[in-house]
Amino acid sequence: MKRFCICFLLLFCIVLIGKAQGTSGFTIRGVLPWHNFLSGPSAWNLEDYRQYLDTCAKAGINFIGFHNYTGGGERYATYVEPMIKMQYRGLTPAASFDNSLTARWGYYPMKMQDYAFGTAGAFKLPAGVEAFGADCSILSRTTEEHYTNTQALMQQVLQLAHERGMQFAMGFEFGVLPPEFFSLQDGQSGFYWPGEANMIPDPTHPLSIQLLYAAIDNILETYKGVDWIWLWLNEHSFMGVDPARALQQPSFRAIYDQNISLFANEGADEKTKFIGVWSLQYLRLAKEYLQRKAPDVKLMLGGWGGGNQLPLLLKGLNKGLPKDIAFSCLNPDLGKSPQPAFLAEISKNRVVMAIPWLEGDHQLWHYQPRVQLMKEHVQLAGRQGLQGVAAIHWRTKETAFTLRSFARFAKDAGDLAALPALYFEYLTETCGPLAAHTLTPFFVEMDTLACQRGSLSPEYYAYTPQWGALNLQERARMQKLIVNLESLLQKVREPAYRRELEWFRSTFRFELLLDETGRCLEPAYRLRAKYLQSGGKPVDPAALQSARQQFEKAPVEQLFKTFAAKQQSRGELGILSSLNQKLWTEYLSLQTFLQKMN
Repeated sequence: MKRFCICFLLLFCIVLIGKAQGTSGFTIRGVLPWHNFLSGPSAWNLEDYRQYLDTCAKAGINFIGFHNYTGGGERYATYVEPMIKMQYRGLTPAASFDNSLTARWGYYPMKMQDYAFGTAGAFKLPAGVEAFGADCSILSRTTEEHYTNTQALMQQVLQLAHERGMQFAMGFEFGVLPPEFFSLQDGQSGFYWPGEANMIPDPTHPLSIQLLYAAIDNILETYKGVDWIWLWLNEHSFMGVDPARALQQPSFRAIYDQNISLFANEGADEKTKFIGVWSLQYLRLAKEYLQRKAPDVKLMLGGWGGGNQLPLLLKGLNKGLPKDIAFSCLNPDLGKSPQPAFLAEISKNRVVMAIPWLEGDHQLWHYQPRVQLMKEHVQLAGRQGLQGVAAIHWRTKETAFTLRSFARFAKDAGDLAALPALYFEYLTETCGPLAAHTLTPFFVEMDTLACQRGSLSPEYYAYTPQWGALNLQERARMQKLIVNLESLLQKVREPAYRRELEWFRSTFRFELLLDETGRCLEPAYRLRAKYLQSGGKPVDPAALQSARQQFEKAPVEQLFKTFAAKQQSRGELGILSSLNQKLWTEYLSLQTFLQKMN
């Protein structure tokens, strides 16, 4: 009895300590559904948003934000999304949400009628439409229609969010311009500084300032009642920029000399100091303009969390910016690593929001359980005293439980629920008590090893046979899980439970098939590369025969039909479209190559 009392008191103390270390709930409990891939909100329609916002509101989410691409460096150069219309003197940049007939992110344009093995039948689209995507994209024919239809959709999203008690943020990358505007360089006054890969606008130049104001004006005019404007430090657009060239501009040099001390004590190199002052000037301009135009609209800074990105600038920006500008930052390493420790100090005098990831965009064809990681990052934000957390993601079905867990810990970062208990509760609810007893150890193991998995499906690149490659241990683990799922399906009779069990079985079967397909395609893929690099020299007959034999074994039909049969969400339709546009087009290209080698 005495031992029981001691244990009980110890447990009680642990609970109290846990509560004390956490918070009773963050002021901002948000989501950041990311536009760009067809598996994400780029392909959502109003009903998809309605269902999503209902789920969020039920879970206690009170903030939704959006990032809008407006061009930039690397493969983003011409990528302009139409949620914000950065129009100037009648010059309207081309913009659209991607659909299956656009060509970005490694997607080859493809009509629905050309999709493999009848998988076009999984898509329910408006009559006469040839592409998969959001209605505001596939039904628009002109640039003006893309803007009008997209902004009408997002206006309704804002209204739905407010009806559910959620704040709404619209954002863009400051100092990143659609390519059409760079033709406005007059050759004398230095509107932008050319780099090896891109152009960087001078934030002291009148035209740069007018274009910043144009973007802010369009948000305020389009999204009446918007709560936040979210300004993002861009991810790639400083590649090849020479700070020395920028400092030859007298107006920018004056700003630089006045503010370099803010960034000089952080061990920063010259490029970092330049980016810091450049960002500071843009943010000050935005703050002053917003204060005049719409003082009730709040301003937030956001950016990427890599070691050479926004975190390097935050201490200096914290010194130089008004304290009513909120700070936010994506957790680094695609969300595998936690937010920086120094955010705790910044949060003492301004609102700071961490952005953990429900999933990483390097595995968007794969199931990515991240509950433990999400819990750790949210609870760390609680201990740091941050006022907010927001979760970035693309898909909804695959991330449903991680989102629910995120919301749970965002409401109470001191919650002590352990990972096995969380999964047991979730699996009992979705798959039934029998399944929960059987599957919980598998899901806990997957979640624990989630960030160590080597299999890749990076939607920002074109497909190669390396996508989905599994090692022997991973294959064995997945095969064992599928055997257990099949055993459960022989015993479970409840239709709702069976539907979820079948979804999981097909999800993991697909991952095995993706690995096998890649292994079968790789010999032909490598042989073609060798043939082209050699200038078209005849290939070795034995190697050609072997490549053909392996190619014929690829279970591509089974792979496509397995995925098409399991889809339950808009995001899965986006992945099915991606499978066709990336993997199927590569398969056809390799098939043509092998046929020509007769």
